[in-house]
Amino acid sequence: MSSAPTPKPRPNNAIWWILGIIGGAIALLIAAGLIFAGYFIRHVSVNDSGKKVEIETPAGTLRVNNDETRPTGLPVYPGATPDKSEGTRVEFSAQNGADVGVSTEDYTTSDDLDKVAAWYAEKLGPKYLRESNTDGTLHARGPHGSKADVVFESKSSEGARIVALTKQSSGAQITLVRAGKKEIQ
Repeated sequence: MSSAPTPKPRPNNAIWWILGIIGGAIALLIAAGLIFAGYFIRHVSVNDSGKKVEIETPAGTLRVNNDETRPTGLPVYPGATPDKSEGTRVEFSAQNGADVGVSTEDYTTSDDLDKVAAWYAEKLGPKYLRESNTDGTLHARGPHGSKADVVFESKSSEGARIVALTKQSSGAQITLVRAGKKEIQ
């Protein structure tokens, strides 16, 4: 009896095919990402003039620190002095026409925090919700990371306006903030 030679088992190459397909997909994703990044970078324009920077991209335009001196549009406490020569403003204008931004202004006054808070309560009216940091739960931040002691806030579908007051040894720090759609300025 002679036995026929048993055929050699064929190596299973399925795992190599799967790894090859996954590797090819990853290579295609990397190539597509690089092509997109290259397109995006070629179409980015940066205009810098003094304290004003404008970055134009295919997605829209980003503007930082336009020459506007009162970007929040909120009332300033009488006699308060600005911490900076101008307010800070960051605005994004998308290609579809949606404009959003954030603006801040910082002021100091030698008047007592309670006097400043009473003035803002009267000036802003009932549409601004007042929160006080009497129990340490108010999480609003003033300039330089300090916690605000009193905050007046008005929110709407268009954005928010905030007045944050922080007690200082020589008076009060006032931070004005506007965030949201451009139209609420």
